[in-house]
Amino acid sequence: ANDLFASLPRGLFYNLEGLRADGTLSYHFLLDMDLALLDSLQLESSLTARNFRIVQYGNTDLRKMNEPFEYTAYENGEPVRTFKIGESNPSFRPFQAVSRYLPLAIMQSEDAGFFHHNGFIPSAIRESLILDLKERRFARGGSTLSMQLVKNVFLSRNKTIARKLEEMLIVWLIESNRLTTKERMFEVYLNIVEWGPLIYGAAEASHFYFAKEPSALTLGECIFLASIIPKPKHVRYCFDGLQLKPYYTEFYNVIINRLIDRGLITPEEAEGVRPEDLKITGPAKYYLAGPDEKPL
Repeated sequence: ANDLFASLPRGLFYNLEGLRADGTLSYHFLLDMDLALLDSLQLESSLTARNFRIVQYGNTDLRKMNEPFEYTAYENGEPVRTFKIGESNPSFRPFQAVSRYLPLAIMQSEDAGFFHHNGFIPSAIRESLILDLKERRFARGGSTLSMQLVKNVFLSRNKTIARKLEEMLIVWLIESNRLTTKERMFEVYLNIVEWGPLIYGAAEASHFYFAKEPSALTLGECIFLASIIPKPKHVRYCFDGLQLKPYYTEFYNVIINRLIDRGLITPEEAEGVRPEDLKITGPAKYYLAGPDEKPL
């Protein structure tokens, strides 16, 4: 294990430089691909540890999410906001201070197995790779919530192969060694995720769209918030005026059916939850109305 981390090229894996470990690691990788038959692509990747432990952290303490820390949000590679993830930030909300529907809706949309997997879903990575190859562009990421979180908290915004490898190693180290609990990871995620124009975290989003605390969010409001996570800057295009566009009906039905099928909500809770009934009551109504509209 120590040989692996010592062999990483200096300057390419900043967070891991200086990390020392005991034990052994075994890595298995298989990629079998025929460009004429992309759907038959095979991908296997697994890192197995024996008597593994971290003796010394490198440039970055990978346990940093366990304590309050400063988070910097970026746009187009430039920092736009820095704020504290912790109680000293009035917009910070503990996991239990958020409607239970919000993490449920996010998981069904982004990563249903978050509380059960070890940071990776090989089948999702395989499917995203197939789609990317078919469309000859990065059309789908295949990232788990763990991977999204590590990318945002620990890494630069430069999209390189080295950065992706560093992301995967950090995810493996955190998840496999339980450096941070799943609940704390989700708590951090809920407080840094972008939900609109310079809107970060569940509290800001809840007040921006619905003028309420995140603990009071309804199921329908939570499904809407989950839907805009992949493209938060495109939220204006989700609406005709202040009415969600008709294609949202399919997304709502998919999320609601998953929640019911998995026993996470009852049919009674889902009754009457429709995108056309969503009411934007917070300051977002002026933003969604367009740049020429002024608050009354």
